[in-house]
Amino acid sequence: MRGEVTREMFSCVPEIDFNSGYRYFLGNMDNYTKALLSTLKSIKTKLSILHNMFYTEEYEGLRTITQTFRKMFSNIGALSLAEEAYRLETCLMNEDFLAVKIQLESFILHLLDMTENLEILLKRTNGSSEYRSEEEHTSFLKYDFTKTKECIEQSRNLLNRKVLQSEHISFILKGYYGG
Repeated sequence: MRGEVTREMFSCVPEIDFNSGYRYFLGNMDNYTKALLSTLKSIKTKLSILHNMFYTEEYEGLRTITQTFRKMFSNIGALSLAEEAYRLETCLMNEDFLAVKIQLESFILHLLDMTENLEILLKRTNGSSEYRSEEEHTSFLKYDFTKTKECIEQSRNLLNRKVLQSEHISFILKGYYGG
């Protein structure tokens, strides 16, 4: 049932082939959603860099960005964008800078569309993730906090020793320097 709802939610992102991305993440919708969010953040951070490259025609680092996007897009199922990143990288490798400028402009426009669509999708998926919060709640109730308490106690003891040592050292230094 949840798979049908998920496929339906992905209709707002025509750039993504749901089956391809879902298969890549082995049917784990939580991991898939995290990858989509990571992709959205990556796009948003790199868009200003790509705009600057387009206007200044300084393409240093563009190959790294396109390789990163190509891998990310193929993982989430945005195969057409992955192919577009590959074409841009090929133009760059061939040093065809006129083609790079044309490809980069097209790529930026498609990234802007993808950003808007991913934001809509992620808003939809956040609203329908009740199953995740129940899982997190039950795992939290089953968690054994004895180790955590032991770590806190050890940290407290270590801090007390460090404070005492620093007080002792400052007392010695005051005596030595006549402070």
